Amino acid sequence: MRRLTIFMLLAAAVLAGCSTARKAQEIVVAEPVVPVLTERSVKPQVIELDLKALFESDCSGRKISLNKGDLVLTTDSEGIITFEMPEADTLILSPDPCPGLKSPCSFVIPLAGWFVPYSYSIQPDGTVERKSPWVEFRRTPEPVTDQPQFDFLCKSEYPATVSINGVEVKQYKTGIFFSTVKFTEGLNRVKAEATYPDGRTASHEMEFVYEKRDLSRQPYPLWIDRRSFEPAADMELLPGEAVKVSFRASKGQEAWLDIRPGKISMKCYREDFDDYSIYRAELPVRGFETGAVSTLSVRLMPAAGAPVKDSYRPDIVRTVTVRNPEEFPLVRVKNDYSRLVYNLGAPRLGGPIRSELGPGVVLKTNGKTGDNYRIRLSKVEAGYINKDDIEIMSGGRMQPSYTVTGMTCGPANGADIVSIPYLEAVPYEVYPDPDQRRLVITLFGAESASTWVTHRKGCRVIDKLTWEQSTPETFRVFVNLRDEDIWGYDIKPAGRSLVLRIKYPPAYDLTAEKPLSGLKIAIEAGHGGSNSGAIGLSGLVEKDINLDLSFRLGDLCAAMGAVVVQVRDSDRDMTLIEKRNIAIESGADMLISIHANAGGRGYLSVAGTSTYWHNPFWAPLAQTIYDRLLETGLTEFGVVGSFNYTVTRASQLPSVLVEQAFMSHAEDEEKLADPLFRQLMAEKIYGGIIDYLGMMQK
Repeated sequence: MRRLTIFMLLAAAVLAGCSTARKAQEIVVAEPVVPVLTERSVKPQVIELDLKALFESDCSGRKISLNKGDLVLTTDSEGIITFEMPEADTLILSPDPCPGLKSPCSFVIPLAGWFVPYSYSIQPDGTVERKSPWVEFRRTPEPVTDQPQFDFLCKSEYPATVSINGVEVKQYKTGIFFSTVKFTEGLNRVKAEATYPDGRTASHEMEFVYEKRDLSRQPYPLWIDRRSFEPAADMELLPGEAVKVSFRASKGQEAWLDIRPGKISMKCYREDFDDYSIYRAELPVRGFETGAVSTLSVRLMPAAGAPVKDSYRPDIVRTVTVRNPEEFPLVRVKNDYSRLVYNLGAPRLGGPIRSELGPGVVLKTNGKTGDNYRIRLSKVEAGYINKDDIEIMSGGRMQPSYTVTGMTCGPANGADIVSIPYLEAVPYEVYPDPDQRRLVITLFGAESASTWVTHRKGCRVIDKLTWEQSTPETFRVFVNLRDEDIWGYDIKPAGRSLVLRIKYPPAYDLTAEKPLSGLKIAIEAGHGGSNSGAIGLSGLVEKDINLDLSFRLGDLCAAMGAVVVQVRDSDRDMTLIEKRNIAIESGADMLISIHANAGGRGYLSVAGTSTYWHNPFWAPLAQTIYDRLLETGLTEFGVVGSFNYTVTRASQLPSVLVEQAFMSHAEDEEKLADPLFRQLMAEKIYGGIIDYLGMMQK
């Protein structure tokens, strides 16, 4: 108990105050009467390490070097050292001399996941253990806070009787417990306690000062939120376009857009909100000199009767250059999987991806924003591609085009094949449309000339090909299918043709003793290596439970006859493209990606299981797995479509993602931490796969 309470004795007459962050911890020391915090009253946190397990004999008086000699300490009679939390995120501990040690002469100890109070013991194998009994604060506000209340998250060994500020609360099997504490102005003490079944107790108390503040942003002095300013980068535009300017700034003022050269000013339209206004303007560039660089800046003028007189001119400047269409270059795609996006909106789980282009595709640019070129696909369609994915072409600047005179489809090598002339490296895309039982191939820069469509006998998946010239430069091919239940497709240039391959169904027998015989199933354990994924309330690590569930699911599938491809077979770093390629190149018939979710406010807010698809042809697989997962007792989060996760952006095989449950929800995390529950989830995912296979055989 002496060592457990050392942190509460660091300041006379008051208890230690701690924040949950591991680095740069601070102890709040309040003055005896007036609870005021100052920089002088803040002290670093103290670590107490018990090293007795490292020594075969006497553990007292041992010299210990920390971080290669930055600090040298001597163990006390019980083998304990104490020191301030270092700035580094790793602790290198070297006992000296080495003889008499049960273990190596040096230990590298990551400090990630340490929580106050810092009372730990080092084992001979270098692992770190909490000294029992213990209780810790895992989430707290800052020592000085303007939050009137906070959801304190604590943890102790399970089972225990736990309380926060004397009020007994539920402890989950993961060890966590929590409560919302309301603050009064000034000094507040929060105490967490745990009583073990054998009567041992542990407690820890922290101090916080609540300063009631008006959190609304005042209009004066005048301000502009730089991060809200649009356009976010310099632009190159066509003569007939307009620049849309918007920004968030002091409420209720006047804003002006200044254009130079020319001494032109435009008043911005204002929309008022609680403690700010949004100012907008739309500036046509038809009067700008072609090829010249114009600058845009803004100024905020105080409203009538304001306590300030001077305008505010932030150093926010954007340049606009107007160019004629023929002045914009052609570019050639140079990287695999180069992303053509619909717009430059903020990415969310992959961004607004239109298609992924391969090397050699030639694109016509007609604008630029920052590092992103705008691509002219047709008179009515466009996209954006990053400069790192393309190279500027010299010579001609006209958009490439060619004439389509004929197409063919027929069977070949386990698939139905569609061959379309591809005489120029124009951009193309495929739109999956299961509701209409078709795939729509669009070529930008192609036109028909009495196009013949040749159908050869023996097609198993394709019913017929039709086409339309939707615009003078947009040629669409409709690959009409016999059934919406397909097993994957791929499209790529091959010589002077663009070849679509729709593969035939795999052979399997659900009535057999091993119903998955004949199938190959790829399973991707999300994250890995340095990418831990979400961290649960108790410290559960997403990458670990993803891998565990992937192995459990893989074992089930293998026992039922499938060949299983574990895309991530260990705790290692992998790129998302690498993961997807392993699944595709393995020839797998199906890809299941395993993840765990996190999000929401509070520890009992957003919960439930969910599945995700990108390609609508794979929505039924997501649905059958989801329906089975609900049988575990997890709540509904839903089946999510149009999900742009790179690994499951695969058309070559049915590909879905499973978010097991929410690690940020106490009850969900308690279930995810249970190996028996993860086994149940594996069985339900397997059941969903079987249901899908049955549906595909109808």
